[in-house]
Amino acid sequence: MNKIKYLLTVIAVCFYSNAFSKVFDAEEFYLDNNLRVVVVENHKAPIVKMMLWYQVGSMDEKAGKSGLAHLLEHLMFRGTSRVPASSFNEMMLENGADFNAFTNQDFTVYHALVDVSRLELVMALEADRMKNLKIDDNAFSGEQKIVYQEREERIENNPKSRFSEEAHQILWQGTPYAHPVSGTLEEINALTKKDAIDFYLRFYAPNNAVLVLSGDIDLNEAKILAQKYFGNIPSVNENNRKSLTFEMENTGSYGISKKMADIESSRASISFVVPSVLENKKAAYAMLVFSNYFGESGNSYLNKVLVQKNKVIQASSSADVFSRGPGLFSVSALLLNNQNISSDIQMLKKTIKEGMDSLTPNMLEKEKKKILSWFVYVKDNPSDAAFIVGELASLGLELDEIESYAQNIEAVTHKDIVDAVTHMLNSSKNITALLTPAEEEK
Repeated sequence: MNKIKYLLTVIAVCFYSNAFSKVFDAEEFYLDNNLRVVVVENHKAPIVKMMLWYQVGSMDEKAGKSGLAHLLEHLMFRGTSRVPASSFNEMMLENGADFNAFTNQDFTVYHALVDVSRLELVMALEADRMKNLKIDDNAFSGEQKIVYQEREERIENNPKSRFSEEAHQILWQGTPYAHPVSGTLEEINALTKKDAIDFYLRFYAPNNAVLVLSGDIDLNEAKILAQKYFGNIPSVNENNRKSLTFEMENTGSYGISKKMADIESSRASISFVVPSVLENKKAAYAMLVFSNYFGESGNSYLNKVLVQKNKVIQASSSADVFSRGPGLFSVSALLLNNQNISSDIQMLKKTIKEGMDSLTPNMLEKEKKKILSWFVYVKDNPSDAAFIVGELASLGLELDEIESYAQNIEAVTHKDIVDAVTHMLNSSKNITALLTPAEEEK
């Protein structure tokens, strides 16, 4: 029996080593204007996911200009000097493209999933708006109103979202991450067409972008299309761009609490600043693995010790370490009652250390295998592959490092997790946020 177990272990090790020697088998090239193009071939279906990642987000906005990155994302759908305002969306829809965009602290991303026979058209349209965006008065005022309304609906008229944003701003005070992605109502209203044009000219350029093509396309086809449509777009002066990383100006523990009328149960969260993959790769991957064990599934440690034992209603954790600035580890819980709030918060903090202590080396190996099993199939999904490759490439990681994603997970040791979590609990800037039901008026 021992010999059989040994052989199975050897087979498993060989399988994982071979499977993850290269996760994506990606290839890349640069155009003369320094546009980085990454290709992930997958010929199982005649589709391609195209993602264009611009290395610009809300952290790049100047003081008093919050919401500008998000507003420009909207304006990118309002036409160019070659393609009228309504034609872009119409052409994409007529050709079966599933397309959208998003803006966050670090990046602005435009993406489309399309039949390979329509890829050339989609790339032509994307390249056109990188170079020839037309922002007239009507387009600007129209999208400014929409962005203003989105802010009202999603944040101002949503007390929970507004409270979360307030906690976020306290945690990141003194850093570019304190800028709200959606902007503030006052600053959105004060933005001008010139602000949008200047932002576009400064950041929307090939040497500030990564183009990812994932699916039914090979490297040679990608080179031909990329050169044809993006090759003649000029680069910008890189001295105009903000550094990819920044330092935290202060540390310490913070707290914020608020009573709210429209909730029945108290909600608590604790967020810690942790190293990003750019700052400390070993610690970042250790936090990823720990979070997966601690609170990212129905079988997590949090679920077993808090939810299943009826100490809280819900509990989860997350680790965001793929960022231009520092990363973030968060734990949140929907509390069972509203009487012992202080002790419940202490319980939540204590559970993090207990979770770390409960993770044995053998359990860690099982947890890593669960994570790694996902990578066996990630390349089969063009959208998943494009997102992971695009995000890591946009952080400036080399292709070898991107391909080592799974190997970095596999390399995490028990000591790595103990060191990373212990340092976080003892030294990291953090904030505790608490929402409690308001007492009914008698």
